[in-house]
This record gives sequence, C-alpha cells and structure tokens, in this order.
Amino acid sequence: MHEKSNARMVDFSGWYMPVQYTTVIEEHLHTRSKAGLFDISHMGEIEIRGAQAQQFLQALLTVDLGSLSPDRCMYALICLHDGGTVDDSFVYCFSSTKYWLVVNAANTEKDIAWLREHASHFNVSIRDISDETAKLDLQGPLSENVLASLSAFPMMMLERFDIVNIRIANIPVMISRTGYTGEDGFEIYFSANQAESLWTALIEKKDAVKAIGLGARDTLRIEACYSLYGHELSEEISPIEAGLGWAVHDKQEDYPGKDMLLTQKKKGTARKLVYFIMDEKAVPRAGYEIYFKDACIGHVTSGTYAPTLEKMIGMGLVSTPVPAAGEALTVKIRDKLYGAKIVKRPFYSYKGGTD
Repeated sequence: MHEKSNARMVDFSGWYMPVQYTTVIEEHLHTRSKAGLFDISHMGEIEIRGAQAQQFLQALLTVDLGSLSPDRCMYALICLHDGGTVDDSFVYCFSSTKYWLVVNAANTEKDIAWLREHASHFNVSIRDISDETAKLDLQGPLSENVLASLSAFPMMMLERFDIVNIRIANIPVMISRTGYTGEDGFEIYFSANQAESLWTALIEKKDAVKAIGLGARDTLRIEACYSLYGHELSEEISPIEAGLGWAVHDKQEDYPGKDMLLTQKKKGTARKLVYFIMDEKAVPRAGYEIYFKDACIGHVTSGTYAPTLEKMIGMGLVSTPVPAAGEALTVKIRDKLYGAKIVKRPFYSYKGGTD
C-alpha cells in the first residue's frame, strides 16, 4: 500500500518503512492542520496476563499503576538497576489481570527478555503479540471527525489516555486517544490481517487525511519535545537526565533503578536535557557538539528544521548547571560554530490543551 502511494521506502531498524510520500514539510504541516495517517505497525506489543499482572508491572515500571484504572493508559519507563533506561513505553490497562506494554520496535526482544528475567516470582504470562497486531495512528485536529464518520461510537466522549474497543469501518479495533505528534489524535490497534482494509478506509477520506512518513513523524515529535529512544533516552541516559522525572514515582514498591532515580530526582544529575533554537539556518544533527562560553558542555540528541516554527531547533544533553532560558549557546556543525538560544520546552504545543 505504501509503494502504491509512491512512498520513498527505507530500512528502519530492520523494517521496510515509508520515510515520506510527498515532502516532509508538506506532511508535517498537513498533520498540524488536518489529519495525518501513520503506519506504526512495527512497534512492539507485549501482553501481560495473570492473577499478579498488576503486582508484576508495579515491580518493574517507574509509574504507579495504582492510579491507572481499567480502560486507561499511561506513559511508563522500564529502567536498569543503575537508573539507565531499558525502554520507554505505554502501558494499557484492561483489568488488574490484563495489560499491554507498547514498546519501541528495535527494543521488543530486549524488553521481553527483561520482563521474563523478572517474572519468575509472579503468577503471570508474557506474550509477544507484535506480529499479529497492526497499528495505525491518526493525528491532527480533524482526526476525531474522520473517525466519527467511520464509527458509531461517539468519539468526542473519549478523553486523553482513554482506551475503548469499537469498530471503525466495521473492523474491530482497540483505540486510545494518544499520540506522538503534539496534536490531538488516536492510536488504533487491530488484527494484522485487516491492515490493508483499515488503511484504505482511512486514506479514502482524501479531504482530511494524508499518509505521513517517518520523516515528518520525527519533526513533529521534536517540535513537541518528545523523547526518542536512542537519542534522548538510552541505557546510558536516565529518565531524570531526560527531563522525565514526572514519570518516576516514589511508590512503596521497589522497581529496578528506584533508589538511583529518586536520588537523582532529589540531588540533581551531572547532565540534563536542554532545548534550543538556532540563530542561523543550520540544522543541528544528533551527535554535534554544544558549546557554552567556549567550553564543550555536551551534544545534540535530536535536531531538525521545524516547519511549524520555520526555524532550526534542537535538543541536547549537556553538563550541569545548564544555561538558563534565553542564554546563548553555539553548536559545532562541520567545524564551524553556529549561534543558538536556550528556550523552555515545548517548541510547539497543541492549542486544544489535551497534551
């Protein structure tokens, strides 16, 4: 279906993925103004079932599942004992005995191995359902109207982080009001053998919906200051360093990395994520060095041209104490230093206030 839409296909962590259909800028702006359709079927889905499913995940995730009611989902981190990040994920609660973890595609096998390593003392089963589960994301201000036209369910009743089992275009789906673009939107999970049918039903809404590739997915998430594993998070970068302390709880139960993460939360870290806008038309790419007052203080983790802002923007991991908002930095790009200014996050936020 992507090839029929003239997508430019690339290798992405071993997956054959569409990077763009027209141009990244056009697809980005369409998602901000109408509705963008993303094929995210490469993501990993892991089902955790059993009498102790909640206790098991409570002992592994940084969030407090006691606050997560059935038919809701939340962002969650899986950490190493030293506070490094195994992966970031979304945890979906169907009941106290059934959960899903939605994880990064490249980390799925590693995540399952980590879960199973810690499951021996719990009455749970862990199943990789990634191959049988397709995932399409519809993001943007018109996404609710598009889905409402294809379903009898009153989409306006679904609040941010709610999940529900319904039919869209007469196809059974599980849908959540979530996304990775900074816009209002929905993530749709369903049987892989229905992927072509649902893709076709959505893409036929031509006035509102366009297919969006990985290129615009990246520029959209950078504008919203969302972390990407391997850039803002890794086994060497803790959630606290990445500015995700709000997803690290001091719940009663222990979980891997808890002591280190709470210490970092209380006493601070040697590195911290910062956000900056370039003064000049130069793109800050991941790995480029960041300087403050002639000293190298860190590196760019993600950078891009931001179509919504019409500026070059970036995120970077730098040593503390970090420069304050408004202070000047320089970024070394091809042996030349280019000026930038520290800003507060996010670069862009959805005006509807659901994020």
